[in-house]
Amino acid sequence: MTNKHKRKQKRKIKLAEKLPKKTIRHNVAANQEKHRPDWQPLIPDEDGFVLDRRIMPRDEQDRRDGLLISAPQSFDAALNDAVWQEMAAETPFVLGKVVEVSRGICRAEVNGQIISCDVRGILTAEGTGYTNIVAVGDRVLVHMQAEDRGLVESVLPRRSGLARADSFDVYLNQIIAANVDQLLIVASWREPQIWFQMIDEYLIGAARNNLRAIICINKVDLAEDRAEVATAVRPYQRLHYPLLFTSAELGIGLEEIRRVLHGRTTVLAGLSGVGKSSLLNAVFPTFQLRTGDVSQLKSREGRHTTTQAVMLNLPTGGAVVDTPGIKDMGLAGLHADDLILYYPDVAAVEPCKFADCTHSHEPGCMVKQAVANGRLTEWRLENYVKLYQQLLKGLQN
Repeated sequence: MTNKHKRKQKRKIKLAEKLPKKTIRHNVAANQEKHRPDWQPLIPDEDGFVLDRRIMPRDEQDRRDGLLISAPQSFDAALNDAVWQEMAAETPFVLGKVVEVSRGICRAEVNGQIISCDVRGILTAEGTGYTNIVAVGDRVLVHMQAEDRGLVESVLPRRSGLARADSFDVYLNQIIAANVDQLLIVASWREPQIWFQMIDEYLIGAARNNLRAIICINKVDLAEDRAEVATAVRPYQRLHYPLLFTSAELGIGLEEIRRVLHGRTTVLAGLSGVGKSSLLNAVFPTFQLRTGDVSQLKSREGRHTTTQAVMLNLPTGGAVVDTPGIKDMGLAGLHADDLILYYPDVAAVEPCKFADCTHSHEPGCMVKQAVANGRLTEWRLENYVKLYQQLLKGLQN
């Protein structure tokens, strides 16, 4: 090192000695409790786990818990078209039914005509438990601004709804369709391969939203043996879920589809590519919904053809809501210990050796014994364990 460099290094040391030392305060629980008394401290539970709730104020967690409770309680099953008509008659506006929603605008059926509507800016979903103020199926009060244009002034109370977890605000729900009667779960036997876990999640979602659930196994023409299909879904038959076997390609089961849709408002739910739009086109050819060929796809989920929920009035009476491939429906806000309520076949097995048995690895598990004895289908237990672990992980993350 040259003399010039040595002198430079000495000047740096002297300058550092004159500057005040910075105190680095780490974001640990002690500092959180000392400087932010409203924040929850790091307190492990009896198993030694520390939940992620410590990183938010207590009142924020209470607010989120309240929203999870308030959302499903906002429905009034006594509402019907006559009541909504009376509500609209007391205002200077006309009654409309939302059939499609986009950002900031929607399309509504008003006096038998489909018109475009803006949504008044002061309307907000804050405090409702949902992220969207308007959903397909909503009854709305519309201020007519032109023959084919209106402004949504208010959203009337809902009698029912189907919701999913929001992609960004995980403690909130996105309402997919409002004022519906039943959920038609469409799964394909092949292309894409039937996914029983997703059917289970849809069934949970229907039960938590107080909707009648119907299971439709589509593309049965791709099965080597039709009896194999019936055997595979027998656990659902034992639980008294209505089962339909269809093929839009061969016209199988179309009359049964028409029968269950008649006079009701039905949401079609299923992964992309299972053939929801193809079934509707086969049952009601005037719909002419866009479909896609998934025969060359290897993905379990298939290809998107429906991009957003849309309500279609049926020529035989009633309406159907065609949805895009929905995931994460049914589990939002569900506690892991409550999952057993939606698996009555698992709950019906006699108690295990340990009261807190998760039916995954514990000795003396009577549920695993029931699978070994053929009293319980193996994939039903596998689905239960996967979803239980998923919900448990969500609590700890």
